[in-house]
Amino acid sequence: MARGYRAIVELDGKEGALQTADRLFHEWVNKKYPMKGAKAGVECDAEGIYRFGELTSSRGETSSVVATKLTEASEDKHYERQLLEMVERRDNGVQWTTRLFAMHATKESRYRDVLWVEVTPPRENEWDAKPPRLVRDLITEGHCHDRGMPLSDSLQTISDDRQVEQLIEWIRDGRRRASVVVAAPLTDGNDSGERAAEHRWKDILGSLTKDSLGCATYFLLTPDAYREFHTRIGQGCAMPKGSLRTYLPDFNPAEPTDTLRHRVLTAGTLLRGYDEKSKRFRPELSAIIARTPCEYLWENGLDKELRRAQAPLDKKRLSVPTFYPLREAERSVELLDEKVRQRVAETLSTVSRQEEQAEEPGTAERAQAEESAPQQHAPEASGKAVAPESAAQRAQSRHLAWYEPLRRLIRRFLPAFNPRTHTELESGIAALSSGLDAMNEAHSELSSERDKLRDELAAAMDLLNEPPSDSKEITELRLQKGELESELREAQAERETLSKRNRFLEWKLKNPDANDGDRDFVEEQLDDSPQSMSELFDWMTQGRYESVTRHVVLSDPDGMMGDILRLDSLNGSRYCAEFWNYILVLRDYMRAREAGDFSGGNVHDYLANPPDGYRTCSASRHKSNESDTVKGNEKMRRERTRPVPVEVDPRGVIEMWAHFAPTHCDQNAPRMHYYPDTEKTHKVYIGYIGRHLTNTKTN
Repeated sequence: MARGYRAIVELDGKEGALQTADRLFHEWVNKKYPMKGAKAGVECDAEGIYRFGELTSSRGETSSVVATKLTEASEDKHYERQLLEMVERRDNGVQWTTRLFAMHATKESRYRDVLWVEVTPPRENEWDAKPPRLVRDLITEGHCHDRGMPLSDSLQTISDDRQVEQLIEWIRDGRRRASVVVAAPLTDGNDSGERAAEHRWKDILGSLTKDSLGCATYFLLTPDAYREFHTRIGQGCAMPKGSLRTYLPDFNPAEPTDTLRHRVLTAGTLLRGYDEKSKRFRPELSAIIARTPCEYLWENGLDKELRRAQAPLDKKRLSVPTFYPLREAERSVELLDEKVRQRVAETLSTVSRQEEQAEEPGTAERAQAEESAPQQHAPEASGKAVAPESAAQRAQSRHLAWYEPLRRLIRRFLPAFNPRTHTELESGIAALSSGLDAMNEAHSELSSERDKLRDELAAAMDLLNEPPSDSKEITELRLQKGELESELREAQAERETLSKRNRFLEWKLKNPDANDGDRDFVEEQLDDSPQSMSELFDWMTQGRYESVTRHVVLSDPDGMMGDILRLDSLNGSRYCAEFWNYILVLRDYMRAREAGDFSGGNVHDYLANPPDGYRTCSASRHKSNESDTVKGNEKMRRERTRPVPVEVDPRGVIEMWAHFAPTHCDQNAPRMHYYPDTEKTHKVYIGYIGRHLTNTKTN
């Protein structure tokens, strides 16, 4: 399930939080849904629920739009609160909800002016929600901070000791909610070539900020500032050159395990994720960098004061009126026009008289002329034009000034009205009377329909307030799910502990006279799994464990990177430990063959009967082959044909049918395809780690 987006922004500008929220919300909505040809845009000034119906966005997408405005203030005006919400539901049922809360407080509060924005994506959405444009507009204006740390839309340069000290204070501030993302320089900046490289590095990193606006601030250390930062922050909390580190809130350098929370992306991963053609990082890599700070704010929720401010606003939803700004106007006009046409037709029963008016030459032209210059043509029974006005005639014109408004009113219902006789004037008055009657009837019908809709809405609200019959069962299932997940985590931790203990006992059994100092601690470090798929990628490409990469390698790192990073953005942390274990199993399979401890066949045979002292996993997680259907399908076969060295296969590629599967619960779950070369290079080549490749069951 996709995660939503949340940002909490404190303001220090001249404009209050409520005024800023109101302005940005309306600007954002009207840019997104421009009302072409309309005098007014999508407005919701008064408190209430506004059902705008179907609107077409600037991108050409049609959605049913509902906007809500709710406000609340204390009697002493100590605080003011406001909610502006927009719900967009498309024809396919996909629904996005954007909520903008604002609060202004004058005393006894941690806040003065604060906004918090929440975006809830569809449950079935594949990707997490990103910052909406209104957040971009807000951050771009400036005056935004998080507990004193500025929230910016651009990369900030740290160049001197004072700025380094300030940066470390922000990192260690326990009140901070937004993440601090720090980039290290590529070089020492000693000559002009290195300084040019640093400018280029800054331009490249500048594209990373947009996906986590409001959730993180990005800083780039100059070479001199990097050396000072490295000294002050501490060895375990720093990062290597060319890398990027995300310092999450609640940073605690005194806790050794806390450093694992603040992930590091190395220069290799960053440079591989950069696309030279577009001059930007790959979307998958940008999403990974943005995911950590955005995920923290979404999952940790609001503090107590903001929750207290939000609760009464949500309760007011049931007591505010509902408006139909666009639909009511359109339906009223259509209904009124129809009623008027019917009533006027009934009143003006003499069709021949209407035909005579239409056949009279110059009627339309005279009507238009009289409309544009009413004072030059006073109505006469004979229908003849009058001579230039005398003083008496001007006095008479002033006496007949009441006539022009009346004529314009009648022409709303009878456009060709231009009376020449007393009878025609009576017909116009009758048309006016029937038109007004029709308007009254239309108003009554619309009022009745409005009352009916209000009753239906009230009934629907009552149903929504009733607890569903299966809520207890759903609650119990959720509790059971949480308990099972907790038990699974405990079982995995216990399995790792027992695995370490078992290997230690096996080592003691083989080396009864050895001391603990003789143990291979590098081998024991392999039991510590990577925290993400990108970290696993780094371990396999940067030679962290030579004892692993001597036997198992990624056959095409650059080509595989996109699929691996995409797994990370889809919560790949669930699988990285399993994939690392499969890599170690493949490595021990090759080691066992090399040592002569296993010669019984392929990896599946090894898993079925593993030799003592070597890593293994459940054989149910391994498939040694694909079905004949997959092998016979050209598209599916091509997906599983991956690069290998030409000494393995002269074609430079080979079909990788064997694969590991961390789970079978989902046909789209990730897979790892590999080819073991036991004849020539004596290495295992992993050609694919990513989402399930196409077969007869996948979507």
